[in-house]
Amino acid sequence: MNPPPATTATPSPRLRRGREDVLTAATALFHERGYDATSMSDIAARLGFTKAALYRHVTGKAELLRAITGPVRADVRALLAASAAGTGRPVDELTGLLRGLAGAAAAGPGRYALFWGPDGEPGPLAPDAVGRDEVVRRLADLLERAVAQGDVRGDIAPRLAARLLVGAVVAAAVERGGPGDGAGPPSPSAVDVLLDGPVRLLTGGRT
Repeated sequence: MNPPPATTATPSPRLRRGREDVLTAATALFHERGYDATSMSDIAARLGFTKAALYRHVTGKAELLRAITGPVRADVRALLAASAAGTGRPVDELTGLLRGLAGAAAAGPGRYALFWGPDGEPGPLAPDAVGRDEVVRRLADLLERAVAQGDVRGDIAPRLAARLLVGAVVAAAVERGGPGDGAGPPSPSAVDVLLDGPVRLLTGGRT
């Protein structure tokens, strides 16, 4: 008789709920104290867990950071794929990508602050660093194309301008939401104000 097929155990609802609580507590503590200054003991204490109970959910801080920023990497991949498929004016595609980043950051401010901030996963080849660089390269490419079409002034290096734009957009959305997740996207008018300033500064008001 053939043995029964192997099954993959799935975490119980209680264990899944516990892991979500761990991620929420870790996100808040990483904001309050910084990643390096936060210990697993700190996270366990915030949750009222023992360290042994905490390690039932995660193997350590590195796994926690990857899990916290994982949804951001997924957002970034989706936004970049949509931007690459665009066929509009480069300046419009630029604005659309920035709006997408702002909306996603406002919906998950804690995760985005860690992804873009100094506590993001270190190393140039780390997934967070690769995602950040891909966003900057896409924005710089759109800026270069917009300059070539005469829609954007060319007196700011495209890569520097890209970093300034994404930094302003994401930082403003994160500041609005605070360190916790679930603040919801900003209103359309707020996004327009947020984006129109830097874009018009670069385009001389021609958008």
